[in-house]
Amino acid sequence: MNRAVVLVALAACGDNAHPHDPGCDAWHQWGNNAAHSGDTCVSGQPLQQSFADIVFDPFVPQEALDTTGDLIVHYQVPLLDQDAVYMMQKGGTYTPCERKPATPPATGTVPDCFEPDELYRLDSQIWSEVRYSWHDGALAADWQFDSDWTPEPGPFFEPMFQPVVVGSQIAIPGAGGTLWELDAVTGKVLRHVQPPGFTADTYVAGALAVDAGIIYYNAVALDHDAPLTTPARAWLVAVAPDGGVRYADYADLVGGAPRGETCYGTFQIDPDNPQPLPPPDNPDGTHVYPMKVACGPQVPGINTAPAFAADGTVFVATHAQFDEEYSYLSAVNPGTMSANWSASLRGLLYGGCGIDFACANNAQTGVDPYTNMTPAAFVDDDSSSTPVALPDGGVLYGALDDVSLDRGHLLRFTDKGAYVTSYNFGWDSTPALAGDEIIIKDNNYISFTDRTDEDPGPYYITALDSSLDPVWQFENTNTESCTRAPDGSLTCVSDHPKGFEWCVNAPAVDADGVVYANSEDGNLYAIAPDGTLRDKFFLDQSIGAAYTPVALDHAGRIFAINNGHMMVVAN
Repeated sequence: MNRAVVLVALAACGDNAHPHDPGCDAWHQWGNNAAHSGDTCVSGQPLQQSFADIVFDPFVPQEALDTTGDLIVHYQVPLLDQDAVYMMQKGGTYTPCERKPATPPATGTVPDCFEPDELYRLDSQIWSEVRYSWHDGALAADWQFDSDWTPEPGPFFEPMFQPVVVGSQIAIPGAGGTLWELDAVTGKVLRHVQPPGFTADTYVAGALAVDAGIIYYNAVALDHDAPLTTPARAWLVAVAPDGGVRYADYADLVGGAPRGETCYGTFQIDPDNPQPLPPPDNPDGTHVYPMKVACGPQVPGINTAPAFAADGTVFVATHAQFDEEYSYLSAVNPGTMSANWSASLRGLLYGGCGIDFACANNAQTGVDPYTNMTPAAFVDDDSSSTPVALPDGGVLYGALDDVSLDRGHLLRFTDKGAYVTSYNFGWDSTPALAGDEIIIKDNNYISFTDRTDEDPGPYYITALDSSLDPVWQFENTNTESCTRAPDGSLTCVSDHPKGFEWCVNAPAVDADGVVYANSEDGNLYAIAPDGTLRDKFFLDQSIGAAYTPVALDHAGRIFAINNGHMMVVAN
């Protein structure tokens, strides 16, 4: 929830497809293709009715209860291959958060989901992958595979379980940093890929991705008893079609990152004696900086995926394990699994004190009040933002920061790792490409006018040009929260005067440039190429994030996620 102008135009949908991608009439991975560009060369159907409504997360009521009504989960994008649909299914049992007494004057108890003994409570669930196919206009299950994968302990959002379709197979994350490879049609296990040296406390982190038939993923090894405080190890793993495994340690892939050193932390506000930040200068007039803390090794963002340029270059996003403000975007040579370049996300942004908000009187204009330094962008473990490879060889990444009012910045880099420019957007979003435009979620979680979180908004889907300047914005102005009853009727109440957040974390764009995105108001929207509403369809319920992706199949049917349901919308 809250939390140099480029002169080369982006290629059109058909030209943007990689020559080694399986074809633009399928949706085989996060963001559809190896670049994760979120576009397809089929036209989406009008949003008139639902042809399928499958509950894949039966634990939504309990999950929402444990997070005060919001659904703080990252879900898989449906994977599509002709008339086959692959989607996760959650099972097992749900272990609720422990509860503690509410602080007076409130009464009762409140959930406390982040105590040390809560780290592995999600392990009582089972993440499965189900293959569905169309029969007489309805989706029917063909097989189900129960994975032994469990999520990494620690993040606020439940981490992502994201398989990938590769040729005639589907690869599914497994326990201990392993993969299960299944026949995509029959569900028969073909291979259990077990990288040598990985232990039971190694996790497949984020989405699997495929390029030129090779499966790539991130793996992180944690200390079981102290996963949040003991240095981890992390690898980029590549699995060849014959099952051969290569992997590279992120310690060798991220150049210039602190190694066994200390990093500047952040100032903390004393709730008993709150003072504006940053603190006053030293007596000699020099600025005060935060205490240094252990950096920890570079680890991939828990919900990110590798992305691939047309020449196979691999883009990855990482952060220092104990200090996310030391984050990097790196390029890796696929053949040798060696470092190409790394770009630090520190010191790139303009904002903060005297620009976005008032700070202590001594503060210099443009510093981050929490560090007294030039603002840093960072890779956040609760974000599913994934790099997007651009047709010119460059790369986009949506980072978080501390100065843009719970938002972040979409960053653009060249194919050599040079920083180009940024756009202040709405965090946790993988942008999509629509011809020569970039489509991004653009939520304001704190009020534009009075800089408080009591009256947030507005909420946009924004199209940017190649310089990351806005071309058009479509604002969510709906004020009504609705729930769909079993008989299909809607019950609504007007309770959102500033509209609703866009809860999409990966929008989709069809061959005509129509943008498909879902909102916390429960609607799936189709936005025309000029930024006007084409049509919309109410799914199941108005509910706070999960931030969820959208996909289109070969027939132009739109697959959207809401309230733990996968719904298929068409005419």
